[in-house]
Amino acid sequence: MADERYEPNRPDVVDESVDGEVLIVHLGTGAYYSARGSGDLVWQLLAGGATFAEAASALGATPDAVERFAATLVAEGLLRLRNGRAPAVPVISAPPVFDEPVLEKYTDMQELLVLDPIHEVEEAGWPRARGAAAGD
Repeated sequence: MADERYEPNRPDVVDESVDGEVLIVHLGTGAYYSARGSGDLVWQLLAGGATFAEAASALGATPDAVERFAATLVAEGLLRLRNGRAPAVPVISAPPVFDEPVLEKYTDMQELLVLDPIHEVEEAGWPRARGAAAGD
């Protein structure tokens, strides 16, 4: 696993980094996540194609710390093995102190996040639901 490269599990996973925190939503399960510590930076590096060793080196961390966090991201279906060529590893400015990344999972809005009527339509698009009569 140490020399493998990963990518976000798109289109099911969307993410946004805001003020040093990454917010990740898994649209397939409706769970959403927040990462504390150096989680935002680790996410940016791994999602950008860095190996565990490359991410750890960029952050002044041990590969084990990055691998533990990445294992959680993979288990939750947020990251998957990268297909195709390895991209250039993103360059970030490392924080002065590496804080162990911690992924927090929230499920309180699962029903709302999984409910997506736009994806429940025929190829003709919205507002025609699947199976709707032509005159509806």
